[in-house]
Amino acid sequence: MRFLARAAVITTAICLAVQVFTPAARAETAYRYWTFWTVSNGQWVFSQVGPASTTLVDGSIQAWRFAVTVGASGSTAAPRTDPKTAFAKVCGAENAPPGQVRVAMVIDTGTLDAAPGGQTPPPARGACAVIDQVGTGADALMAIATPRVQGGLVCGIDEYPTGECAITIESGEIATATDSSIDVLVAPTPAANQPTLANATDPAPAPASENGSPVPLIAVGFVIALGLAGAWALQRRRVR
Repeated sequence: MRFLARAAVITTAICLAVQVFTPAARAETAYRYWTFWTVSNGQWVFSQVGPASTTLVDGSIQAWRFAVTVGASGSTAAPRTDPKTAFAKVCGAENAPPGQVRVAMVIDTGTLDAAPGGQTPPPARGACAVIDQVGTGADALMAIATPRVQGGLVCGIDEYPTGECAITIESGEIATATDSSIDVLVAPTPAANQPTLANATDPAPAPASENGSPVPLIAVGFVIALGLAGAWALQRRRVR
């Protein structure tokens, strides 16, 4: 009995030490905000600079997409239209006067599951910004929309969203749906793109594995073995 008591005491001590010295797992941080995109080699590219730092030529294409993205260095939620055809769709009939350039601007308001609670994304749209040839991406945005800017960040475009500005959330708190293949410049209405709040359902959490991970069981067995070994060593010393 004394042997088992010592084993229990040592095992408890080891468990407490593991809890103290093992760092707690941290959920990844996600950000919900308007992401800014340019085009390179016919592909959408998440911009590493702000719109005021971009230079434009006639035929440029830029986009804004409201989305939830993990990490601040990139986003997988690209604008939902083909960048190869975006300029023709948006600016096809527009002419640029001398000294000005045409910029196809795509405003993709994102999906309902990425929207703040109680808000519905307005229809996505495209607009042709005709601006001075020395203008920037910021000038192009202001030419076709009304941005809400705070601390150098674009917090809202045309009053969406309201009440927040590039907030941080725990990635486990929201599950974003996979983007559909629909082109928002072809059918940009909410009814065609996404459900309304009336018939939307809460996103389901990711299903847990039925078998579970074997790591916790292995760790428990290891701790118990250490406790028994410690108690056995103490017992042998007492006998000697």
